[in-house]
Amino acid sequence: MATSRDGRDTRDPADAAAETREPEEAARVRAEDDAETRIRQDEASRGLNDAARTLDETRRRLRNTGGAVDATDRAVERTGELVRDVAEGARTLRADTEKTAERTRELPSRDDPNSPRG
Repeated sequence: MATSRDGRDTRDPADAAAETREPEEAARVRAEDDAETRIRQDEASRGLNDAARTLDETRRRLRNTGGAVDATDRAVERTGELVRDVAEGARTLRADTEKTAERTRELPSRDDPNSPRG
């Protein structure tokens, strides 16, 4: 920039206008770029918010599924206990049935004329 001794701008008016237009053009381009950047950032922010909601929902479902799995594990454990109880009852019943059958075989037959039952 050319200045005179008294501090006045001595530039050619066309040069001064060109320098003014260029910063205006750069500011306009920068403003457009900033606007496009804000749009991309807003879209990215919405995408991140959607992802965060999806993640929260997935975590909630996982907790619910974990709770259901725990409940199923408890039910399976209880079922196993019941199966063991039934099996023990069946063994006891079998043993009692065998004892009853043995005692019954030891009784005299009804068909036996010498039997007190006959």
